[in-house]
Amino acid sequence: MERLSNSTLGLLVHQVRSGELDREGFLQAAKEAGVPAERAQQLAGEALAAWENQRRLRESPREAYDFIVIGAGSAGCVLAARLSEDPANHVLVLEAGGSGTHPDVFIPSRWRFLLGTELDWSYQTVPQRHAANRVIPCPRGKMLGGCASNNASVWVRGHHQDFDSWAARGNPGWDGETVRRIFKELEDYSGGEDEYRGVGGPLRISRAADPHPLAHAFIEGAQQAGVPMTRDYNGARMEGAGFFDLCIADGERFNVARGLLFPAMGRPNLTVLTHAEVTRLLFEGNRCTGVEFRHGGQVRRVRATREVVLSAGAINSPKMLMQSGVGPADELQALGIPVVRHLPGVGQDLQDHILVAGINYESSVPLPQPRGNGAEATLWWRSHAALSRPDIQPVLHEFPLVTPELGPVPDNGYALVPGLVRPASRGHLRLTSADPSARPIIDMNYLGHEADVEALRIAVELCREIGASRAFDGFRKRELMPGPRGRAATVEWIRKATTCFFHPTSTCRMGVDERAVVDSRLRVHGLEGLRVADASIMPEITSGPTNAPAILIGEQASRFMLATRHG
Repeated sequence: MERLSNSTLGLLVHQVRSGELDREGFLQAAKEAGVPAERAQQLAGEALAAWENQRRLRESPREAYDFIVIGAGSAGCVLAARLSEDPANHVLVLEAGGSGTHPDVFIPSRWRFLLGTELDWSYQTVPQRHAANRVIPCPRGKMLGGCASNNASVWVRGHHQDFDSWAARGNPGWDGETVRRIFKELEDYSGGEDEYRGVGGPLRISRAADPHPLAHAFIEGAQQAGVPMTRDYNGARMEGAGFFDLCIADGERFNVARGLLFPAMGRPNLTVLTHAEVTRLLFEGNRCTGVEFRHGGQVRRVRATREVVLSAGAINSPKMLMQSGVGPADELQALGIPVVRHLPGVGQDLQDHILVAGINYESSVPLPQPRGNGAEATLWWRSHAALSRPDIQPVLHEFPLVTPELGPVPDNGYALVPGLVRPASRGHLRLTSADPSARPIIDMNYLGHEADVEALRIAVELCREIGASRAFDGFRKRELMPGPRGRAATVEWIRKATTCFFHPTSTCRMGVDERAVVDSRLRVHGLEGLRVADASIMPEITSGPTNAPAILIGEQASRFMLATRHG
């Protein structure tokens, strides 16, 4: 695809693929975008073929598929693509949301405007008693691509010790060296191939093309505060300051849906249903045999001859298990749900990173509009030198960021946003009703452990030091919040400023202990024909945004499943 600066080509192609734009409309728009006529005809033909293929498949549904994938998010897109590479496999993907053709999905810096819309599940926590008793939003993508379609488009693998820790908990094949090789195979990295980075894979990864002046100031200010640069946080050393790797190509979001799912939608053995919300899994004894779902105003059932894979995310995957009778027996019985399998860990060990929104500044000069993803620079650091790996991750936001309890702030500003990426606190998720449409109880238990409060206090002070550095002298008019405070006052402010980092994990944890839900091959303990493959299986949250690890999980799951079939 031609590299057209600030083009909308990906959006236009997806609108054709989704049946929202005809050939003539696409060709005219492509011409206006400067796309060569021959290339435009090729793209239109491919997109229309995918649309016609999916239309035919929807009109003639099968009674059974080899594999059913629930959720077309970061992991589900990988599974759909990989499982359908073999034409002998008939694959059905059920996505509760729509196609995701809103223009803001394709404009990386406008991710924040998608939150709370119809493209978001718009979940909320219960009042967080350690965070000033506030209800905190928990956004989850509801469209093809899932959260990869409404996140900040960053590519962060995680620290190699994260994965070594997973393996040490009884999960062979998840160690840092193994996942390094898999990440390399997934990447098409603009910086070229080396020991750590890959080229030629399905996912286009690049550094910020023209970083915002604030992003440069952040990295310079971090060095002035004693934090060195890291050449590549996805390479040899994570710790330090640097520009984000971004899932952006030609100025547009290039997520896992574009890299893997969309190209596969022309295959005659892959059916992708949108607006298809699963109500429960179907069992015969200990075997999962299919799913029940709502689609087109009807409740439908479909069988899986081989396996069902839950890839609905750390909120909806445990929710679906519990509403289908898999989870803590006493809780299910209290709601009148027949128990299929007692697994006490379902919905437990909920983890999320924490953002503190935020160290806000008013600018002394008019600021350029946000560039790239609007948050192009970050750093990883240790709140205490004795830690083995970074636990805090401040992020520059090229716009103000504040919780409702502390805002508003002037528009002409920016924020240095402290983040905690190795939280000690653990929460949980529970059902409120046997009705699948009922929203679950989500308790992140933010700041429930004093170690989290102290780490964030240190992160706040680091951000304030960077914000006050010489590097920001040309931008900083004044610090709006929190300003100089003593320890107690800073902690009080943190409790009011704490918000979601959009990275819930670990509610269907992988492992061998009594609270583990899946084994190292992601098979649900005690059941057949059922796996979970998404961020919910993480034994412990990774030290950074979780989109890339979720894609890794989908890739691993596909390899396990295909190896089983051919082994």
